[in-house]
Amino acid sequence: MNSKEAILEAMAGHRIAVPPAAVFTQSATMDLMDRTGCAWPEAHSDPDRMVGLALGISRFCGMSSARVPFCVSAEAERLGCRVRIGGRTAGPMVVASPYAPADRSFGTVVDPPELMSEEEFSTGGRTAVILAALEKLHRQHGGDLAVVAGVTGPLTLLTQLLGAEPMLYSMVTAPASIRAWMVRLEPLLNGYIQRLSDAGADIVQMAEASASPDLIAPADFRRFAGDYLGCLTGVKGAYTSLHICGEATAIIENMVLTGVDALSLDSHVDPLVAAAVVHGRAVLIGNVGPIRALMTGTPTEVKQDARAAAAAGFGIIAPGCGIPVTTPTANLQALAHYAEKD
Repeated sequence: MNSKEAILEAMAGHRIAVPPAAVFTQSATMDLMDRTGCAWPEAHSDPDRMVGLALGISRFCGMSSARVPFCVSAEAERLGCRVRIGGRTAGPMVVASPYAPADRSFGTVVDPPELMSEEEFSTGGRTAVILAALEKLHRQHGGDLAVVAGVTGPLTLLTQLLGAEPMLYSMVTAPASIRAWMVRLEPLLNGYIQRLSDAGADIVQMAEASASPDLIAPADFRRFAGDYLGCLTGVKGAYTSLHICGEATAIIENMVLTGVDALSLDSHVDPLVAAAVVHGRAVLIGNVGPIRALMTGTPTEVKQDARAAAAAGFGIIAPGCGIPVTTPTANLQALAHYAEKD
């Protein structure tokens, strides 16, 4: 059930009798930090510790996947944002940006300045650390584990650069400026994503939280997000997955139309409804509750969520969003072995 081959078969769109379990989102917990000896914050910026912690989900929980990094801040930091790196209990967070309007509540954004080249973007700072970690994961464990690279989506990255309020305000008052920013960011991410694939990623999963209906109107998805996901769908040598948090039912059809191989959906989405909308046009990943089931539930409740997703037609059974750091290891083990008898 949990072999690399089964995961890649599922990503190719082949129906597996018992869909494999995997973790394509943030995979670190405090217990896994203790067990691996690789902890935050060092694992965010040291490739060896990043790899060591990423292997925890396989070594101690029984998954056949390994995913780096553990945050969605490396790309914004590379573009000049100030990041609070956090500690064992909290991941990195963007706290300041040189591009944000002075009045973060009402300021309309201006057209983007010239940004660094794609090569400079990918070969310095923590983006380079992530590439180094991927190379090591692929070289040492690629034969047995599905190597997953996480990347921040362009609209989410823009939210970090401009601030949520100015970005949302400018979608109404200056939509051309927002689109100009997206045009500027897409080639940077395009080159970086291809480097992630070349470094050994079997799967690239893009987190595009800012495209969630929880933040922008579903009618705005295509013109402010979907139209710029060629940076993901154009990658060669890796499968692609688009992860959007929250209640994303209203945009599932548009997510499919981006052309990605898979959709990673949160536990807020009814798995039967998602399967009916997608109708086999993309692989469904998820949608075990990260809070209700994995963090605060029991192994039995985790298995119930997992089995419901499998019965609905999800191709890979996974957390619906990033794993909280206090998630019990026993619950992750239950996810890995969800199909086994209690």
